[in-house]
Amino acid sequence: MRILNIALLFALTLVVFVGCGTKRQYFEPKTVKYAISYDGTLPANITDVTRGGATLQNGQIITKDGLQDIKIPAGYSFLGDDNGLYLAASKCGDLMIVDKNSKTIFKRKFDTTVASATIKKSKIAIVLASNRLILLDIKSNKILFNSQGDATYALDSRIANPYFLNSLIIYPTLDGKLVIVDNESAKIIRNVVVSDEKFFGNVIYLGVLANRLVAATSKRVISISPKSMGILDADVKDVIVLKNRVFVFTKDGTVMLCDADLKVMKKRKFPFAVFAGVIYGDFVYMIERGGWLIATDIDLISTNIYKMPDNIDSFLYFTKNALYFQNKYFKLSKNR
Repeated sequence: MRILNIALLFALTLVVFVGCGTKRQYFEPKTVKYAISYDGTLPANITDVTRGGATLQNGQIITKDGLQDIKIPAGYSFLGDDNGLYLAASKCGDLMIVDKNSKTIFKRKFDTTVASATIKKSKIAIVLASNRLILLDIKSNKILFNSQGDATYALDSRIANPYFLNSLIIYPTLDGKLVIVDNESAKIIRNVVVSDEKFFGNVIYLGVLANRLVAATSKRVISISPKSMGILDADVKDVIVLKNRVFVFTKDGTVMLCDADLKVMKKRKFPFAVFAGVIYGDFVYMIERGGWLIATDIDLISTNIYKMPDNIDSFLYFTKNALYFQNKYFKLSKNR
């Protein structure tokens, strides 16, 4: 009995010390330039955010061009737009298009949720939650391409959208691949494995840098050109492509400035920072969950830090010149 009591006491002591050792630490900048305030309010709270835009509680949407007067029906989330056509989906598998007058001009139901989708002219490239890839013709309502990917078990909520690139369609799959499809023949040209993680292995970023594709999962970034392929392994939080460089933001608060081949040219760490989002324009802005805005030049040399009005604990969306949070927004200054 005495041995058992000693063992229990040791176990409890271990729990106490482990608990103390894993106490959450927060980003605390040494120098703050000044506190920033909101520039205005939105007509309603943001209720959903995708790579393509944000949806407000009243049905209005925010695109890369800012707040729009267009409204989508209740229960739908805005996915993206193209030339006055606005794409939205429900959790029940409904996909719809509304025009600039908020009138529904197309609707189709799938057997599972639409994970991501991109509209371009008369076609929609779709990734379903079952990891099925579809190319849908709006005019005929016919499926031109249909391919079932491998099963997935858990997803990162940051899901990349398909990308129309000239005569090609790049599908970011939920099992960590890029499936490249010819837009005319609707046939697969190439498969590229970004990462083969079994859990949370979906592609979270897909972009183009000149003649390169840049893609990322939560564990790896790749950069592909006709002549070369670069790979960077990291705990990826986000990626942005800017001019001839790639910025990789990691989960431990590190920013890596890479060249087109993903060779790290410079990096900077912000201890205990948790990035909620990144914006780029004249400067690169990092939004930290504790309520900080970190601004740096594109060479990662000079840095200014600003105090935001709130901690970032809910949906956040940003364009190249504004940040939207809850029911408020502020515009990014060019002289920051």
